[in-house]
Amino acid sequence: MPLDEYRRKRDPDRTPEPVPAEDPALTGPGSAFVIQQHHARSLHWDLRLERDGVLASWAVPKGLPPDQQTLRLAVRTEDHPMEYLEFSGEIPAGEYGAGQMTIWDRGHYETLKWNDAEVQFVLHGERTHGRYILLRKGKGPNQWLLRRGDPPERTDWRPLPRELSPMLAAPGELPPDDDQRRYEVRFGGTRVLVRVDGGRVELLEPDGAPAANRHPELAGLGRALGSTTALLDGEIDGNPPGLWITDLLHLDGRDCLDLPYRERRELAEGLPLTGQHWRLVPSYPGGGAAVLAAAAEQGLPSVVAKRADSRYLPGHRGEEWIEIRTGAEAAEPPPAPARRPSSGKRGVTSVPVAGRQVRLANPDKVLYPLVSLRKRDVMDYYLAVAEVMLPHLAGRPVTLRRWPDGVDAPSFFEKNVSRHVPSWVRTVRLATPGSAAGSEFIDYPLLDDAAGLAWVANLAALELHVPQWTVQDGSDPPERTDPDLLVFDLDPGEGCTIVDCARIAERVAAVLAEDDLPAYPRTSGGKGMQLYTPVRVERPEQTSEYARAVADRLAGEDPGKVIAVMAKQRRRGRVFIDWSQNNPVKTTVASYSLRGRHQPTVATPLTWDEVHACRRPTDLVFTAPDLPDRLAAHGDLLAPLLTDHHPLP
Repeated sequence: MPLDEYRRKRDPDRTPEPVPAEDPALTGPGSAFVIQQHHARSLHWDLRLERDGVLASWAVPKGLPPDQQTLRLAVRTEDHPMEYLEFSGEIPAGEYGAGQMTIWDRGHYETLKWNDAEVQFVLHGERTHGRYILLRKGKGPNQWLLRRGDPPERTDWRPLPRELSPMLAAPGELPPDDDQRRYEVRFGGTRVLVRVDGGRVELLEPDGAPAANRHPELAGLGRALGSTTALLDGEIDGNPPGLWITDLLHLDGRDCLDLPYRERRELAEGLPLTGQHWRLVPSYPGGGAAVLAAAAEQGLPSVVAKRADSRYLPGHRGEEWIEIRTGAEAAEPPPAPARRPSSGKRGVTSVPVAGRQVRLANPDKVLYPLVSLRKRDVMDYYLAVAEVMLPHLAGRPVTLRRWPDGVDAPSFFEKNVSRHVPSWVRTVRLATPGSAAGSEFIDYPLLDDAAGLAWVANLAALELHVPQWTVQDGSDPPERTDPDLLVFDLDPGEGCTIVDCARIAERVAAVLAEDDLPAYPRTSGGKGMQLYTPVRVERPEQTSEYARAVADRLAGEDPGKVIAVMAKQRRRGRVFIDWSQNNPVKTTVASYSLRGRHQPTVATPLTWDEVHACRRPTDLVFTAPDLPDRLAAHGDLLAPLLTDHHPLP
């Protein structure tokens, strides 16, 4: 019976929950829903949807996902009676689900899909509006995933950031503009950023790494904030001990960095930031000399004078914040927790690039062990080629391929950067119906300047991949233009090398010449090479159709050396002309991009003389150290791709 499991777990004489004696007579879809915030053994939210006369229920440990990219675990629990729509109260200790339960939201919903593996619905609540999707995870009946199916309602909504360098104070004396300052004492602790999401607290060190000591005593801060998401700045393990909160950087989807300090402070004061183990640092308007004297008397190490109108500038150190030493030594803080031995790779710095301060974490981390190429070297390379690389990236959504632990470790592709992209990196939200990730929209980065290249280098995004089309400037919503590049990707099968690709490239170029089309060669930075032609088309499919016709022709003329189908088992001893790279959903590695191989090879533009002269695979291998001299000698060999567009037959 529908409520047998519910009744079995509850004693009506001991719990205030409704425990009906009879099962409901109603069947079929319903429309009511409730979300209850449940302070049980661990904080979670109970989502309940009316169905067949009962409330189908899921426990969601971190609450509803705020965006389409966030997946949340949801555990299917027993059906609840309809009376639970109105229930709130304290379930006694010792009873099932003991703890405080409150109604977080309620209203009506629409069912879009409901079966044993997937539930799609639209909530119309007092706090919540939007489409959500529950997907059963694996073979078990109770493990589900919950995601949002449409964008957040607020157009200014931003995801809670993870990678953000703290703003720093410049050492100095009491400032003359005393009345424009707010003074905060410091307790000699360790600087941390505090990420609160779904009632859970995560401490991050200044370089973005999780803090060695998780401080379980701060779990109460997560429970106090509940569904509120926040990123806080502060210090911990000082004297007196505890978490001392100094600033608010993000609040419920709102980026607070550009707010003046006085407004950030007001928002922080409206939050429950006072507890046994955490507290908001007092902030004193003016009177710096008195604050400094009081801090010295208490043995505190310093006072920070913040301009009341100062924005929060990650990684920046300037006169907006001044740290004045008291001359007193703080009492010895508790010993730091034992840490794993350092490999010398940790650390964070800020690099000035194109008028911006770009974060560089773990600058000496080796990403290419074979040649000891470090992350700072990767950033130096991308800054060295920025002038020629950026025009080929302009307006093209970039897919990153990242190797956070170096090329000898696994990599992953990243398209959606909404979670950690700096505010100064331009993004474009594009529809991606049917994507493997289940997202209908993705926020791609657009790399406009050298600072953007430095940002991706810090992410260990060694490879940058782009489509053969751009995003139309000024369009709202953003629109993809028709392809402006035709590409032939020459991939050597087993037994072939780039030498064989060079010979086929010559033949492809000859076919293009029949239609008065130029071809510009480039290595892939891997085993093969590409030919590019700048084109104008009337239809998006035109480049794929033309490229396929050329590939089919050459495969028909010389089937022993050329193949135009993707089946790997048929490629042995042949060069595959991959015409499908012109499909609008596909990308190719960007020109001048590094490759994630044992050597830091580069997708390098070539001269036709080099292609004709190629007799050994090593003739067309170029690595990051080769590029500066090569650019000095040749400039950008692919510059014609930017302006010289030809009509495609």
